[in-house]
Amino acid sequence: MNNTTNDETGPGNSTGQENELQKNLFTAFYVIVLFFTVVGNTLVCLAIYIDQRLRSPTNWFIASLAVSDLFYGLAGLPFRIVVNVTVLSNLSLCYLWIWMDMVCTAASIANLAVISVDRYLKITKPFSYHRNMTKKRSLLAIGGVWLYAPILATFAIIKWPGTRGVTLDVPHGLCSNDNKVFYTMAIIVAFLSPLTVLIVSYSLIFRTALKHFNKMKDMIAGSSSKEDRRKQRSIVRDFKATKTLAIVLGTFTVCWAPFFIMFTISNYNEDFLDHFPPKVQKAIYYLFFFILPNLNSACNPVIYAYFNVEYRRAFRKIMCFSCEDSSGDYASRRRKSSLTSFFQANLTRRGSPQGYMADDKNHNDRKSFLSGMTDTTHV
Repeated sequence: MNNTTNDETGPGNSTGQENELQKNLFTAFYVIVLFFTVVGNTLVCLAIYIDQRLRSPTNWFIASLAVSDLFYGLAGLPFRIVVNVTVLSNLSLCYLWIWMDMVCTAASIANLAVISVDRYLKITKPFSYHRNMTKKRSLLAIGGVWLYAPILATFAIIKWPGTRGVTLDVPHGLCSNDNKVFYTMAIIVAFLSPLTVLIVSYSLIFRTALKHFNKMKDMIAGSSSKEDRRKQRSIVRDFKATKTLAIVLGTFTVCWAPFFIMFTISNYNEDFLDHFPPKVQKAIYYLFFFILPNLNSACNPVIYAYFNVEYRRAFRKIMCFSCEDSSGDYASRRRKSSLTSFFQANLTRRGSPQGYMADDKNHNDRKSFLSGMTDTTHV
């Protein structure tokens, strides 16, 4: 949603070697972020595609979030790299960049809002969740997100009455969008409203999850039946999954909230940073306008890989398959786990009664549960 496209337009501009150094540093930063954004979010999408245990409504919403981040890595960040090393001279590209930037931002926070509502229903209404949150309804929700985001982005590039709309300062390569009223309304609709839904949903979720967790401790002390152990595992899985998604929400808020606040203020008062020293102005400007917002898309896969056992397992299988495929050693490939054997094992196990019994046996391991580890962590 940034309406400027040149890093040199910030407060306290420098010239000469210092300016060239800044340009090189930002170029390197964008390239690194692009790499981790594309690779990380591609891994998330592949993990959900190949692992049947990850094919749940919540994970489809996570896949939609990963697609929005991947789209930004493939379409948004290359623009930033180009305009950072050269001068943008095509107004049509300026329109395209602003449109894509808005699509990715709106889709990301809308997906997070949908995920929070999904988790709220899963935690607070566990018995009716699977009946209400069907595959068709979850796909309709995802379709709604991807219909809403382009429509909102299209409104962003329309020249509204009393505004200049999208303009390009060719000598400086500065692409800007003078749509103050639209951006003010867009921030309310696309950021503040979903953020309110997120905060309320997760507040209710954690209150309910804490009650369930306390009940689980009582169940551990008072009973050791098979049914109680199953309920205990379900509560632990839900609590861990909710914690992971809450970290995703917190990361998004930290990366984007300062930008939205400063962006809104700058639309009405471009000199609001003037009372700070020049170096502080530049630090605030670069950190909140260019570093944190661009870094967010690369963070989510790292969060999943670190906090979620099931995603870590799927990531390892994908990476092992890639390493084996590049080695060319047939004997080694036969000895190690491969993506093909992963498919076969899943299909065989899922297709036979013995497979279901084996799964139940693995998942009923009391020792693993009491140590805080579960074989399957559905989110």
